[in-house]
Amino acid sequence: MWMEVPNGHKAAWMIPTTTDPIFVLLAGGQSVRMGEDKGFVPIGPDSHFLSHILKTLNKFSTSLYVSLRKEQVDSYSKYIQKPSLILDKELTVEGPLKGILSSYIYLKDNNLLNDFIFVLPIDIPFIEEKTIQRLLDTIKGRSRSIPGIFYESNTGLEPLCGIYTTQTLSQWMASLSIPGKQEFSLQKRIKILEPKPLFIKLPDEEESSFRNINSKNDL
Repeated sequence: MWMEVPNGHKAAWMIPTTTDPIFVLLAGGQSVRMGEDKGFVPIGPDSHFLSHILKTLNKFSTSLYVSLRKEQVDSYSKYIQKPSLILDKELTVEGPLKGILSSYIYLKDNNLLNDFIFVLPIDIPFIEEKTIQRLLDTIKGRSRSIPGIFYESNTGLEPLCGIYTTQTLSQWMASLSIPGKQEFSLQKRIKILEPKPLFIKLPDEEESSFRNINSKNDL
């Protein structure tokens, strides 16, 4: 369900279910190259990154969450109910991995987990529905036998748009208690998973809609 807000955009106020796939949008980056919070970069007169990608994801699920920093809550709560905003936890890792594991903790603590979490970054607002649906179709019946499903584009492994099983995230959380340097790189962590994750070649015709928009020159 969408709610009109003062600036003319629409906000998604959703009641999550336990049967829908769980989507987590990673929005906690500093957006240094963009110069402003990527979530609110305009796309035309009546939309921005956040509202555009939420409208797409709402076709697949009502269990939509956003991972972000504490100082972003006031801005994002105009578009998403606060229980669907997940703040970074105090963890010994940084970057996207921190957002993913913080989301896992939050969902687990609130009894909202199912077998996997579908993770996407806030800066791919033009991702196509078929790109999302392909991963959802592939995970059916396999979430307990593989640790995750990820795309490989022409530039390599794409860890920020993929499916992480809760078993994998549980193992990664347990690894944080092991003394020593923690690995922050999602790519490196994914590549050493056992059993091996499933990698799907991203069709060439979907590359342009899949690309990350890091600066206004990319629009």
